[in-house]
Amino acid sequence: MSLEAFFKHYRDSYSQLDCPGVTAHFTVPFTAIHHGDLACWTDMDSLVDTTEALLAWYRGQGFQNASHVLESVQPMGAGAASAVVAWTVKRDNAPDWRYHTGYHLKQVQGHWKIYGIVQYDTAPEQQTLIPVAAQA
Repeated sequence: MSLEAFFKHYRDSYSQLDCPGVTAHFTVPFTAIHHGDLACWTDMDSLVDTTEALLAWYRGQGFQNASHVLESVQPMGAGAASAVVAWTVKRDNAPDWRYHTGYHLKQVQGHWKIYGIVQYDTAPEQQTLIPVAAQA
């Protein structure tokens, strides 16, 4: 599967807030850098629990669906790559979220899996703290 097809499939699971579908794209150990803090999961059960909590939070923020643009891919040999994805999240009665995420991927038994993410610009939870009037 190409990385474009991989991210389309990932987007579809994300748009449905489907935890098993989202985490099927992950492998452990898994790392995330968010707000400059590094977190690491060494087992899939704890990664699933964290993902479920995050998706529940998104649901509570009026999440409708997500679209993406695969902005860049950097191959790193036959079985690894980095990618940058621009996301737009539509929400109920609220401004869209727009943010970028960097992904580190590797082939696991012939399938692409995400083993690390870096959210390096506008984070959705920061936008919920900005009054709507200030965004106009």
